[in-house]
Amino acid sequence: MKTSKKTLTIVTLLVVTVTLLSWKFNNSGKQLSAYIHPYTSLNPDAQSDLQVMTFIDNADRNRHPEFNSIPGAEDVLIKKIPGDNSHLIMMVYYSKENYSASSVTISNGYTITFKDDGKGYDEKAGDGLYTARIDADVKEFRQQAFDILKQMKDNGYKPYRYVSRELVYDPNVAGTFDTQDFDANKAVSIAGITNALGSATSKTPGSNLMTTIANNCVFITNLGVVEDTVRTWNFCTQKGNVNGAWSFGTIMRQLASKSPGQIATDAQLSDFVKNWLNTWLTTQIVNGDTVQARTLMNNQILNPWLSASKSVGNPQGQLDMRFAPFKLTAIANRFDLRTGQKFTMPFDLCGEGRLMYCLINNNCTAALNMTVIFEYSVYKPNTCDSLKSWAQQWFNLKNLTLGSSAYNQALQALTDQFTLCGTNPNAPNQSSLAQLRTNEITLSPQPKIWELKEFHVDTSGSLIQTTVGQTPADRYDSQIINSDVQRMAAYVNQNAGTILKAQFIVPDQWEGFAFLGAASHIMTAPTGNPVPPKPFHWDGTDSTNKKTFIKSGNARSNFSLQTCNGCHAGETQTGFTHVDPVFFGTETTLSGFLTGKAGSGGAIDFDNDSTNGKMSVKDPALRPSKTSPTIRTFNDINRRAQDLKTFVSTTCGSVLGISAQLMFQPVNMVD
Repeated sequence: MKTSKKTLTIVTLLVVTVTLLSWKFNNSGKQLSAYIHPYTSLNPDAQSDLQVMTFIDNADRNRHPEFNSIPGAEDVLIKKIPGDNSHLIMMVYYSKENYSASSVTISNGYTITFKDDGKGYDEKAGDGLYTARIDADVKEFRQQAFDILKQMKDNGYKPYRYVSRELVYDPNVAGTFDTQDFDANKAVSIAGITNALGSATSKTPGSNLMTTIANNCVFITNLGVVEDTVRTWNFCTQKGNVNGAWSFGTIMRQLASKSPGQIATDAQLSDFVKNWLNTWLTTQIVNGDTVQARTLMNNQILNPWLSASKSVGNPQGQLDMRFAPFKLTAIANRFDLRTGQKFTMPFDLCGEGRLMYCLINNNCTAALNMTVIFEYSVYKPNTCDSLKSWAQQWFNLKNLTLGSSAYNQALQALTDQFTLCGTNPNAPNQSSLAQLRTNEITLSPQPKIWELKEFHVDTSGSLIQTTVGQTPADRYDSQIINSDVQRMAAYVNQNAGTILKAQFIVPDQWEGFAFLGAASHIMTAPTGNPVPPKPFHWDGTDSTNKKTFIKSGNARSNFSLQTCNGCHAGETQTGFTHVDPVFFGTETTLSGFLTGKAGSGGAIDFDNDSTNGKMSVKDPALRPSKTSPTIRTFNDINRRAQDLKTFVSTTCGSVLGISAQLMFQPVNMVD
């Protein structure tokens, strides 16, 4: 088993010395040996990142108590108790810069508190090993571990894992579960076999089983689903079911309704949708940030829709949902957003469910570059049993034929649990909608610029424009020396620790100034080689001006990746949309960030291998150096599929169930 430990010395302003240690556990004690954490070795500037992280960690915790949320464990170990076949000692390891509270408490079938106080089963206080005695059938667990190891060997298992959504190959979690050491009452790491739960039956991220889980249970784009004539509507052919569960009109009607007993009338629905679309027609000021009107909304969407509605007898000014020019392109299960999507939330959810639509032109000949995404929170008890039930419902979809009547019926049974009015009685309009987001260039005046917006249902029951999640106003990314860029760089530098751990929330205000933007724009090319002009990304200036320079290359990347426009552009080599607009009869294509294969819009997979399920992206800021920039690798749908498989592969209260929960890395990114 290998873990890491650092000591910190502050001299003058800041001098940091980091020592990484490796521990080997046995009955007599611990032996030290030099060790570099595997993720450190995969990132050229990780050493400086660790220094920055350590420096600001305590300050962040003092200023922002919400950051005390439990991160993914770096290692989990177990140890037999001599003569006890009903319990095991479990140890969860965190290096000091990642977690330094006195205990870790989780609920997994029962409440478990791990302590690092040197008392009871905990050997040494403050060493980062949090210890607890857990319930376990020792013989049964040993057999399970042995079976997983055999399965890993038989299938040529490769130890891929995800760190902040980046796919890495980590031989340190290859995981041989040492049965001899276990039988000898020595502490043995179970991180490897826990990691393997998500893919132990596969050789690579693109295996058949994982592909089935991805397509059936995680990200659904099959035409038999998104153009199901029972549940969707084709406004061009006027065929299908305009009142179907996934039609744009039905989704909006449920959103516009005040309660399940007060479903919106056609007139009320029309007003609700028009009020939303009319926000494009006037300049909006949100959090002090100004978004200019895009009056092409009238010609592209509103006027043709109103004209078609009037032609079939609707009252003047009333929209008929039979002519709603939006086509369903995808349905997504975001179970991976459970337990800490936003660390400031006072309670946990069971993740999100999402429905995505694109705009079709008014003469029904092509899709236009506009997407609309309904993102719903899943309001269910955040207990192990509740999570297990919800995850299992999605996982069971793998056993049904994609797009069949049985499959679509089962999928609707899931989506109804978050799309229908009444699924969150305590929210405006009793809706589970967390946010509605749009991404478009179709409505832009010249010069054409992509614009991303976010909307929430306010207390009046209307969709209103809000700030975009995790994304400062555009002026903070001018990448020149000025006070705004200095302020953004200061935010990243001062919060580098939580940014590196992906546990940060970009605030509305920073240093007394409005910070979050009212919209997010992609103002340069989103893809291509990172040479001038570089693909769009967030950055300050170079190191010649210290106040506008972001010190940590990985903190810069993580911060940029979590912004709307950074994620839809250079940080992921995405050509503006992760889910591409397509016309009826064509299945949507997806970005390389999602699929591990270069998407549209000139995206480059820098490993030049389109078959390996890994989208390799060169750092758009050319950090740490122009000659040797970091390469980051993505396949986010596979990450979500592995997470779902891992979760359903364990039972609540089991050894691996507890370990999987401890090792789970909460996601705090809008996409």
